[in-house]
Amino acid sequence: MWQALQNLWNRINRPKQHLVAFPEIFEHFQSLLADHQRVMELIADLGEKSGGEYIFDRKYLIDVSEEIQTLLLRMVKGVNLITSNRYLDLYQAIDRIFIPLGAELRGRLILSKEMPLVIPLAEAPQDRPELIGGKASNLAVAIQNLNLPVPGGFIITTRAYRLFLEHNHLQERIHALLEAWVAGEYDERQVSRQIQYSILAGVVPHEVAGNIRRQAEKGGGDWAIRSSAYGEDGELSFAGLHESLLHVPARGVIKAYKQVLASLYAPEALVYRQKMGMLGEEAAMAVLCQEMIPSRASGVVHTLDVSGRESDCLVIFAAWGLGRTVVEGKGPADRYVVERDFPHRIRSQEIACKAKLVRARSGGGEEEAAVPPEDQSRDTLSEAAVEALGRWALILERYFKRPQEIECAIDAGGKVWVLQARALQLPRPKVALPQDICQTCAAYPVLIQDTGVVAHAGVGAGVVAHINTDADLDRFPEEAVLVTKYTAPWLARIVPKAAAIVAERGSAAGHLATIAREFRVPTLVGVEGAMELLTAGMQVTVDTKQRTVYAGRVKELLQYELVQSMAFEDAPEFRLLRRILARIAPLHLLDPQDPNFTPEGCQSVHDVIRFIHEKAVEELMDLPRFVKRFKGVRIFTLVSDIPLGLKVLDLGGGIAPEAQGTRLLPEHIRSAPMKALWEGLSGPGVWSTEPVPVDFQGMMSSLTKTGAFTSGATAVSGFNLAVISENYLNLHLRLGYHFNLVDARMETEAPRNHIYFRFVGGVTDLTRRSRRAQLLEKILSQFHFKVDTKGDLVVAKVLHLPREDMEQRLRLLGRLIGFTRQLDIQLRRDDDVPDFVEAFFHQNPHLGEKPSEGGSYDGK
Repeated sequence: MWQALQNLWNRINRPKQHLVAFPEIFEHFQSLLADHQRVMELIADLGEKSGGEYIFDRKYLIDVSEEIQTLLLRMVKGVNLITSNRYLDLYQAIDRIFIPLGAELRGRLILSKEMPLVIPLAEAPQDRPELIGGKASNLAVAIQNLNLPVPGGFIITTRAYRLFLEHNHLQERIHALLEAWVAGEYDERQVSRQIQYSILAGVVPHEVAGNIRRQAEKGGGDWAIRSSAYGEDGELSFAGLHESLLHVPARGVIKAYKQVLASLYAPEALVYRQKMGMLGEEAAMAVLCQEMIPSRASGVVHTLDVSGRESDCLVIFAAWGLGRTVVEGKGPADRYVVERDFPHRIRSQEIACKAKLVRARSGGGEEEAAVPPEDQSRDTLSEAAVEALGRWALILERYFKRPQEIECAIDAGGKVWVLQARALQLPRPKVALPQDICQTCAAYPVLIQDTGVVAHAGVGAGVVAHINTDADLDRFPEEAVLVTKYTAPWLARIVPKAAAIVAERGSAAGHLATIAREFRVPTLVGVEGAMELLTAGMQVTVDTKQRTVYAGRVKELLQYELVQSMAFEDAPEFRLLRRILARIAPLHLLDPQDPNFTPEGCQSVHDVIRFIHEKAVEELMDLPRFVKRFKGVRIFTLVSDIPLGLKVLDLGGGIAPEAQGTRLLPEHIRSAPMKALWEGLSGPGVWSTEPVPVDFQGMMSSLTKTGAFTSGATAVSGFNLAVISENYLNLHLRLGYHFNLVDARMETEAPRNHIYFRFVGGVTDLTRRSRRAQLLEKILSQFHFKVDTKGDLVVAKVLHLPREDMEQRLRLLGRLIGFTRQLDIQLRRDDDVPDFVEAFFHQNPHLGEKPSEGGSYDGK
């Protein structure tokens, strides 16, 4: 009670906010959309640089980051002017993104106190390699995104490492010793010995130690304690330079943890880090603790044959027991040469005589033992294990877009496990010269050439898959080539599975193109006729660099592209760009109805602009709340045979100069979206005034209907209202007991275009009103709208379509508004819905060919 009174008092005494005239609000909205497009272009430019085709330096990265931050601040200011300061928390979101981003540009790591000290591997944030290290980041992707079998465990984060240094007062000592080494006062071995001794003698802080013990005791078995330094197994390998301890009992995890921390300053690690241009402040060690797999056999997979003998194969090395035999070369190993194409047949194998193995020792640690004579010359891997490893290795290679080196284990039951995955850091194999590649490609039929715009450069091959329904998303094959009419962001969840993307429409600065660059999927947009030229099921190779699509799988081109990508990705500037993009490009906020769709939920620049755009449009969709601000503005009344009672507010360019007084004739409408919608609404046979037959149930429902409006509707202050400009329409239309809202922007540049449509209400019971909602969903989905329904509420949206496609969809909405005006009364049974859908298309053949069933477009 007291809280309620206090809230009432606060509302009464809240300072009155300055009312901004709607034309000014609309100007802010226009500026916000322009800034949104510019940010998307800058993200696209960064993504384009990540393809390795352009030279750039650190200054370019700094300049682009500063421009993005400036635009973002202006967008936040704009959305708060539009919404009366409802989203001031967005300023904090920008700080959360740009403070660590600026630290990246300066070569420093920022770890907030909110970040965890210890975190389960299955819950680890993939976009925080500075917190969990490269090795753990790769495995988090393998578990969370790719659903590969990875042993469970936990990560002791780099924040715990920093806390360890602070607790033992080691930061200044380490810094001074490193400076002395750089100055030549000590060699790396002297410096390493002093730093490592200090770490091993240190005490793990109580809260860190407590967290470690709790996690270690959950496992019930031994642990593998592995290094996961910042950059390790990611941009840099540090292969074999940091410590890994196997078969560590729970009581020994803390001691092993300190040993791994100390290995960060091993002499070889210091020299390697210096050669790779990593600043001293970047050094940070997370430690990965995984449940120990009792390995019957272990192995390593190379997705490239580094010997160069087999250009289209991957190679697997395997031996009995734990992985040290293979990884450290402690003994001979079987060698399997496996075809990259599914089902990954074994092309050749060399079975070694394996006399020794490494196994777990009773009480902890490892020991060497003899292999039973009958197993010494026996195959280590079954065909099923080889097939699984081949499939998983190529999934990892496709995701990380680099040749991969994968460590694996096979347990006593024959189950195969992925233990580690990292970029293959080996001398470049011999590959064909560019002119040889051109000659090779010339032997393949060309399906598409010199067409489209490059959204992400690269080469990919696979079978063509068309997506027309949500069910098709679930059936999308691994490593298929996605061919689509529109670059719809609702396709985002299958992007990691795609070998390449070809779209008939779309922009290189659009949302899906940004997501494709995030996952480094070769993408070509604006390829007219692609759906017809590239039929489902055919095998193709897509070379977006040359804007060419070949029939068949051009293996030599795929091999050439994979190896060529290795050179530029080792440059420090490229590594920095990838870290910056991780804070800018990912899109986490997909669903506006998600409880996490908030300023606090914004984790990237892409999230912030997505949130701002959605909330700005949402605010303008509630235009009647602004009616009180229209004082002094000229409002027209539309005069036509259709009894709408529609008032029209022109913000500029929406009405012909010859319009007289306040009466507006339809022929005087100049607003492109309003004109298109009116053409549909006023078409022959659309607006019927004949009485609709009503059965008894429908009649009783309408008689008992009250004036209360269904949740989701907005009152329109006594009249229907359209706010228009030359390229903009916001229409609030109440017809009897149901309400239509259309917000549309239609310009020559597709990335600026959108349509938002909302429908709710009706005169009958909720069941019949819900049937009308289903009918709207079926029709709109077939025109690539993303449609969400809840009861009788329909929310549909479409973004970034060309002008002519927008005109078609606005005419569609006009005809739908008339067609469904009293339709709920006639929808007596569920079976009536498909009949009326068919009737709509039969009555409106001029809308064009009926689109594919179920196709939808997500304007997210």
